[in-house]
Parts: sequence; structure tokens; C-alpha cells
Amino acid sequence: MKPLKILFLLSQMKGTATHVRARQLAGQLALRGHAVTLMAVSPQSRFSSLTSWGSGFRTVETPNFLHHAFGAFTGRLFLEPGTGFLDVAARIREIRTDAYDIVQTFDHSLNVALPFYLNTGRGKAAFVSDWCDVYHYEGGLRDTYGYRLDPLYRKIGIPFRRLSHFLEFDLRRKAAAVTAISAKLRQFAIDNSVAEDRVFVVEGGADVDNIVPLPKAEARSRLGLPVTGKIVGFLGTFQMDLDMVIRSFALVKRQIPDAYLLVVGTSYGWTKELAAEVGVADACIEAGRCPDDLLPLYLAAADVHVLPLRENLANKTRWPNKMGEYMASSRPTVMNDVGDVAEVVKTNGIGLVADQSVEDFAAKIAILLKNSWLAEKMGDKARMLACTRYSWGILAARLESIYLQLL
Repeated sequence: MKPLKILFLLSQMKGTATHVRARQLAGQLALRGHAVTLMAVSPQSRFSSLTSWGSGFRTVETPNFLHHAFGAFTGRLFLEPGTGFLDVAARIREIRTDAYDIVQTFDHSLNVALPFYLNTGRGKAAFVSDWCDVYHYEGGLRDTYGYRLDPLYRKIGIPFRRLSHFLEFDLRRKAAAVTAISAKLRQFAIDNSVAEDRVFVVEGGADVDNIVPLPKAEARSRLGLPVTGKIVGFLGTFQMDLDMVIRSFALVKRQIPDAYLLVVGTSYGWTKELAAEVGVADACIEAGRCPDDLLPLYLAAADVHVLPLRENLANKTRWPNKMGEYMASSRPTVMNDVGDVAEVVKTNGIGLVADQSVEDFAAKIAILLKNSWLAEKMGDKARMLACTRYSWGILAARLESIYLQLL
């Protein structure tokens, strides 16, 4: 098979959740012999692009000029991060080298949409759109409004939200193929006039090479965490629905006094306030964002992981990255009965599923904390599933087959 030349266009910065998905797929495609370039917004460089090589593929970090300033404002209006014109120009130039067989866009921000509209149909490249989340207002954007000027943002954001809504759907309708992160998102795309034969499912994966099962006591000792007692683990860069976990943990703590809640990821002031309000501040450990090399230790330190999902369109169609990391660490997961991931948990017996009540979520956590043999059995099943059905290598092979079918 002739190696393909593939370009990944990410709307967000290097290091974000979407970058994790794209980076893993890019690395696995490179292992399969393809030449991959990944473009993401640079966290450091304002005016020039930075190029580097790693994991077998080329990374181009585009300038972040106006990404922070104007992007923060537009992000409050309609979750639109990619607004820097130097960034957009670099992407258009890269596509117009006409060196690529496939251009895959992630999300639908302006720094992805403009290169798409200006170049699709012009050269030899086939454009594929990856759909990870439903961003439009009814999908979940309304839940992101928590700013001091909330009423103002809601009012002046109307035209911005209409633009975002248009781009989110129009880009997918015009792409040669769409890769949806869940079966429910695939059906959502079809229901919104994306041709059924052009929508494929490529779920989130598990990094089974770098995240491996480790002894619990060793992980806790190395991280300075309580060696005895039970630990409930939560991982996330965007702490949506974490309040449900904190409230549930307060009920767990009444039954299991030596329990702790470990939160790994971006820290927010409100989490400490809520923990104090429900009386578990002393038992909540906020680790903040951790380096990649420490992530396996934090995952291994927990007895059970949690994945809270409220019932809304965004959550129904998501496949959170953390699920693959939970599975790879050989620990069970407690989550709400929402979306494709809940079906995976139930069907494969890799955790417990709760309804939308705090009480039931707490009850399911307590079951696994009190029955270590059951938690261990479910964790073993989770690791096996991660190494087979949901390894990034298998998902990249599926993506490759989509490309070949398309070409």
C-alpha cells in the first residue's frame, strides 16, 4: 500500500483534550507507514510557527497571536478559540503546498473552517471532518456560561452562536467524510442532513503503551498520597459535572470514613468551596494538572474512577478521553447512564452505572470501595478491553481504512 500524506488541523492549542486524540491517532498512523503532519496552536509562539518531530510525525505549532486576547472573549460567547489570522494564514499556506492526500479537521473553529472552505475541491486532498463534541447552544454551550457578565454575553453572543451553529453543521455536510466519536453522534449527524454513507465511528482510545497497571501502594507512596484508606479518582482538563462527584463523595464519606477524593486536572476555586460546603474539604486532594509521566501513577493510586455525565445532548454524544485512561489503568469506573460509554461499561462489566441522582452515584461508588474483589475483577476486564477493542492502534487502523475507502 502506498503511504498516505495526511494533515491534521486542530483548532485548539497543543496539550488540550482534542490534541490528545489527534496526537495518538497521528502516532499510530505514522507507525503504519504514513507521513503525518499535525497543526495546533502554539502555547508559546505569538508571531511565528514552530516545527518539531516526535513519535514519528511532524508537528507544526501555529502562532497564537490574538488567540489569547480575542479568543478569550469569543470563547465566552460561543466556545470559539481559533481566531488568530496568523494562525489561519499558516494553515492555508500548508494546505496549498498540495502535498497531502488527506486533510482531517478537528472541530469547526475559524482556524479550521476557513482553510477548509478556501481549499476544499481545489487540490488533490480529500477533506475529512472529525466530530468529537456537540458545541452548539442547545448541545451544552448554555451550561458553560458562568461569567461575571453572564447576561451581557448571552445577549451579544446571539450572532456569534448562529455563526458557530452554521459552521458546526455545514462543514460536516460538505466534508468528503465525517469521523464521529460515538454512535450517538453519528446518528445525530445523520439526523442533521449529513449523508449516512459518509459518517463513520472512530471512538476515543486507550493509551495502553504508556498507561500500564501499577501497584496501588507503590503509586501512592511515590506521589505522597495516603497509603491506607480508599481513593476515588477523577481526571479531567474541563471539570464539567464534577460538582456531582463532590456531592456524592460526601455521602460516601459517611459510610467509609477513610475515603479520599483525588482530583487530577485543572483546578478551580469553586471545587474547594463546594467541598467545604458539604463537609469533605479535608478529604479532597486536588493534584492539579500533572506531567504525562506521572499520569499512570495517579491513575493507579485510585481504587475506583468516576465519570459524571448529566443528561444533555453534549454528554449523550461525547466519548470522554478519560474513559480510555481509566480502562488502561486497570481500574473500574462509576458513571451515569448517559451515552455510548455507559453501554460499554454495562455490556463489558468494567464498572457500575448510576442514574442521575447523587444518592445512586454515591451508592455505586460505595459498592466498589467495599468490595475490592469485585473492583479488581472489573479492572482486569477494563484493561483487557483497552488492549483489544479500544487501543489507539486498532482505532488508527480503522481510520486508515476510511481514508483508503474514500480515496
